[in-house]
Amino acid sequence: MQKELLSAYMDGEQVDPAFTDELCKNESLRQAWATYHMARAVMRKESAVILGADFTAKMADLIEHEEIERVEITQSQPTPEEAQRLPFMHKFKSFFAPMAQIAVAASVCLVAVLGVQSFYAKNDVNNAPETPILQTLPFNNAVQEVSYNAPAKDVATTDQMEQKNRRIGAMLQNYELQRRMHADTLNVGTNQSK
Repeated sequence: MQKELLSAYMDGEQVDPAFTDELCKNESLRQAWATYHMARAVMRKESAVILGADFTAKMADLIEHEEIERVEITQSQPTPEEAQRLPFMHKFKSFFAPMAQIAVAASVCLVAVLGVQSFYAKNDVNNAPETPILQTLPFNNAVQEVSYNAPAKDVATTDQMEQKNRRIGAMLQNYELQRRMHADTLNVGTNQSK
């Protein structure tokens, strides 16, 4: 915990006078302080000669004299000659495993399809009148008008539609005549105001 505080103290965080006093009194903290500053100087490339000229030779000597623990291989891959002597099923296990998985999946699908068909077949026997799944005609099998709200008696016949069109035409002619008649009076009033 103290070394974490020391690292934070070096970065300018958690500066505490009590910790400064402890740093001055404790020998291990002072040694860590020196080590941290040396590591920081190397990382920042602030010091040219810290590691020494013989550092590479020392490291090579340490690596050369390091004890290497040999691990025995307990099981290895078979050689091609050993693979030739294996039984037939061991050779083709990787081939038969995917085929077996496909066979299991196909059998599950077959059981599901047959089960659904037999379920619907039993229900159809119970329901004597067969109704289609997607019924496009209404229940009385007669095509009706698009509007469900309008009863058949309120639907306009062709004669009624012609009468309605004549009335609309007469109203439009009347509007056009009135507009022409009053257009002159409107223009006269606007010309006098100018």
